[in-house]
Parts: sequence; C-alpha cells; structure tokens
Amino acid sequence: MHGQFRKRYTKTTMEQKVYAVKEVIDNGRGRKELAHELNVSVNSITTWIRKYKECGVNGFSSFSRDEIERLKEIELKYYEQLKEMENLKNPPTFTHLRKLS
Repeated sequence: MHGQFRKRYTKTTMEQKVYAVKEVIDNGRGRKELAHELNVSVNSITTWIRKYKECGVNGFSSFSRDEIERLKEIELKYYEQLKEMENLKNPPTFTHLRKLS
C-alpha cells in the first residue's frame, strides 16, 4: 500500500540537468524549489551538482570517463582514415610525364 503514494518522476534531459545545476550554483536557487519545478527528487539535483563539480557537463553522460576517452580516440582515428581515403580519391597528377603517341 505504501507504493501507491510514491511520486512518479520524469526522465530528465541533459539540458534540464545543466539548467538545475546552474540555477543552484550560479543563482542560488533552492534545491527543493527546483526539484518541485522539474518534478525530480532533491537527491537527484544533489547528485547532478556533485557530478557537475567532478566532471563538468560530461558528468551527466551515462558513459564512464574511460569510455568517453576511448570513443574520442576511435573518432580521431576514423577522421584520420577518412582524410586518407579522400587523398586516395584524388591521386597526384604528374605534369612532367607526356602522353606517348
């Protein structure tokens, strides 16, 4: 019977989390007031603030720091390979060679 009265919280976006954190840190708004406004728990806002202070906006990602670094390395390699492929599409022209008749 206790579960009947549980408040249902909504899924929040990263933008909402950043908004909440900045409202508390920069503007001094209360966590309880923001929790009510965003329909989240006060504990959620406290957690978001902690994560923001530790990792910045990346703290809201579901990926770990190691995973983010690994993905950045993969992305860098991808763009390097893409650049190499573009260079292969445009082979150098050798103007000093003449066509034999």
